[in-house]
Amino acid sequence: MLSRHKFLGLLALVLFAGSASASPTVYVVNGSKQFGTVNLGTGAFQQIGPLGPDGQSGLVRGPNGTLLTLAFSGNLDSIDPATGVTSVIGRTGLGSCMSDSSPCGATSAAALGELGGIVYATDFSNNLYTVDPATGAATLVGLTGIPPFAFNPTVPIHDQTFYGFDYSLFSAGGKLYQTFDVITIDFSSLTITPVIPAKLYEIDPSTAVATLIAPTALGLTSVVNISGTLYAFNGAQQVVTLDLSNGNTTPIGSFDPAAGLILGASPVPEPASMALTAIGVFATYVVRRKRHL
Repeated sequence: MLSRHKFLGLLALVLFAGSASASPTVYVVNGSKQFGTVNLGTGAFQQIGPLGPDGQSGLVRGPNGTLLTLAFSGNLDSIDPATGVTSVIGRTGLGSCMSDSSPCGATSAAALGELGGIVYATDFSNNLYTVDPATGAATLVGLTGIPPFAFNPTVPIHDQTFYGFDYSLFSAGGKLYQTFDVITIDFSSLTITPVIPAKLYEIDPSTAVATLIAPTALGLTSVVNISGTLYAFNGAQQVVTLDLSNGNTTPIGSFDPAAGLILGASPVPEPASMALTAIGVFATYVVRRKRHL
């Protein structure tokens, strides 16, 4: 039987492990078709595994400890967080935009998010859909009113200049939000020019109608909510915090260039949750011991 002194020692070790991990870590998918983690305090990227060939964006919690992501092909994919192994759940019904031969139309797959256990997705027209996590099937909720992305990002405008857009669909405080902007990128000079300015919106999940909150920083590629603090990644390889009241961002550090362009993030369970479990077990131990005294 585990003695009281040994149990207290174990509890102390678990509590120390929780406190030692002060900087939260998030799972990420990136533009290089990799899955891994980023420590928000140090910016360190640790690849866990390669993703499937389709390319993915958005990352939310799925059933049985899995993660869900939206493939550029329009599939809903499942990721095993321990190995990075990607499995296709099914077709959402949204269009493909994987290459210059893809349709890349108004209903092509764009963002993936979650609110209250319900999975949501958007398309190039910024329609809002609910997504069945078991089958992948998407059901239209409605048009958000956020400006559409009416371009093919895989086809150059001229020479080395392409259209691009930055977006993130996420939840906080029981509400659904989206950031969105459209840019042109000249890869020969690495010049980025805004076409549709970056803005932060709140979306009514029952009607899909979006309400403008405020302008925000250009280039936010993913936003993740950790205990009420909104962290975002941008194209300049910075980690920033996002203020939902006014759209302002505050840089807190840079992340590893090896992480590339981060297109989705989801919190990694922290050791602190283990500490809470240990406390609960210890409380049960104390109660049981008192009953036998």
